[in-house]
Amino acid sequence: VATEALPTVGALERFLPSVGTTVTDEGRVVTEAGPTLGTLVGLLPSVGATVLDKVGALAEALPAVLALVRPLARVDALVLDEVGASAETFAAVSAHVRLLPSVDPLVADQVGAAVKALPTLDA
Repeated sequence: VATEALPTVGALERFLPSVGTTVTDEGRVVTEAGPTLGTLVGLLPSVGATVLDKVGALAEALPAVLALVRPLARVDALVLDEVGASAETFAAVSAHVRLLPSVDPLVADQVGAAVKALPTLDA
């Protein structure tokens, strides 16, 4: 498997932009491919990523872990059992962004929060 193709490992795309790919037991998965593992791209522009019990995930990938992007301008991010989140991404982990311009952060059971990210948790 070429390294260029690795970000699509385990991806499944449905109906309109239709590609069905299921690749299992890949041993050479690079770190930049991790955020897209197990994603589902459905009929409308929606993405459902299911990643559980990841420890030490890339800092730039943490906001997308367990993110559900719905057809309208809505993002539901539910991140469980994450350890070592960096200061830049911690505020966005488990954020619930609705259709209208409102943000409800729901952050629980997180370890390693930086002090500069804490004021945004109650926004």
